[in-house]
Amino acid sequence: MSPVNRRQFLKSTSTLAAATSLGAFSSSPVVGADSPNERPRIAVIGCGGQGTGDGRRALNYGDIVAVCDVDTSHTAYAKAAYTRRMAAKGKTAKIDVYDDYRAIIDRKDIDAIICGTVDHWHVKISVEAMKSGKDVYCEKPLTLTVDEGRIISKVAKETDRILQVGTQQRSDERFLKAVAVAHSGRLGKIRKVTVGLNHNPFSKQLPAVAPPKTLNWDRWKGPTEDVPYRYLMNGKDGQKLVRNLGDGRIHASNCHQEFRWWLQYSGGKMTDWGAHHVDIAQWIIDQCGPGQGPTTIKPVQVDTKVPFDENGNPTLVDQYNAPHRFTVHVQFPDDVLMEITSEGRNGILVEGTKGRIFVNRGTIAGRPIEDLKTNPLPGGWLEDIYGGKVVEHVNNFFDCIASRKKPASDVWTHVASINTCHLSNIAIRLNRQITWDAATQTIQGDAKANAMLTRDFRKGYEIEV
Repeated sequence: MSPVNRRQFLKSTSTLAAATSLGAFSSSPVVGADSPNERPRIAVIGCGGQGTGDGRRALNYGDIVAVCDVDTSHTAYAKAAYTRRMAAKGKTAKIDVYDDYRAIIDRKDIDAIICGTVDHWHVKISVEAMKSGKDVYCEKPLTLTVDEGRIISKVAKETDRILQVGTQQRSDERFLKAVAVAHSGRLGKIRKVTVGLNHNPFSKQLPAVAPPKTLNWDRWKGPTEDVPYRYLMNGKDGQKLVRNLGDGRIHASNCHQEFRWWLQYSGGKMTDWGAHHVDIAQWIIDQCGPGQGPTTIKPVQVDTKVPFDENGNPTLVDQYNAPHRFTVHVQFPDDVLMEITSEGRNGILVEGTKGRIFVNRGTIAGRPIEDLKTNPLPGGWLEDIYGGKVVEHVNNFFDCIASRKKPASDVWTHVASINTCHLSNIAIRLNRQITWDAATQTIQGDAKANAMLTRDFRKGYEIEV
């Protein structure tokens, strides 16, 4: 494939075929053209660590022309980082800075966005970007509720835009090999998949304090309820935060970095790591398509530091509320059990009648893997699984911008797996088994659980479709 340029990009987006949502992958990486005017123009919305990192990788394939964040310290850092990166290549960068993403949505000269915001903003921004004619690379988890999955799937289909989810394990050869070995039949009939996610941190009470001067706290909250900013330094006034992850955090808050442990903004480890591992696990058992999914979800271990009321809502407002420890049994068709747990090793253990394998970001092991040395998979297996030559995940996004083919992590496969995570959190919060109808996207015989498939949006922040 020839290098993508802006003229090709614009031409391809104006002549989309019906095969856009379901085709083969591009087999060649996109190589950026020398002229900055010939490259796709990109905006980064959400310039924290992950969003800024995605933007750095995107500079290999296009030009970043705008950055946006509700914290001015983030946009200052991102603009400086991208300017340095461009200067190292002998190029001058003109990067506009915004604190309101709508200014980017309104710009007709921007071809694609990278959405690296906090989770509760993902769907609204991605929907508006696609409706404005832009392709989207959005960080995971794509959705905060099952209903948001319906919304963004509908808009992606109607607009025919490329939507790549930042679940980069789908572009990792270790995980691709695990899928290939399972699909080859070398594990026999798969009986059980254990998904290890680690446990959620918990905190003591966090006081309400004034937000940093650089942060627009009201806009950060966006669609969620109006609550005060909370923050506490580790060790302040003799207060020792309870941490069990050993990850070096020095503070607790309901904002940057720490938002993942608040269910109103994210889903804890269930969606943070589950977006990756549950996704691969459902790919392995062929349950990652539209209308596919579990049948029952049963919590078998629940340790919540913050109690939940009868409607599954946290009873305390000033502490991390994602369940600390959990084990959930998720039953899939064909008698396949998925155990999602905070205990044990982070990764995926697949057990079949002929063998078992374990895979995570550092390891792929098991007798069926060792046997590949003497009995390799047929030639071309990697390309068959991936749909073409395996490339870096952001690279795949730009390949698909040019080819208009389905990306490595598309909206439909992601929604199928992240729904399992959302349903697991619902079962944990209610502490009871729920029954799921994947065809109708409803929980059977449980009105309170069904009510948790959606969320209320603060006035002025609704999603319009």
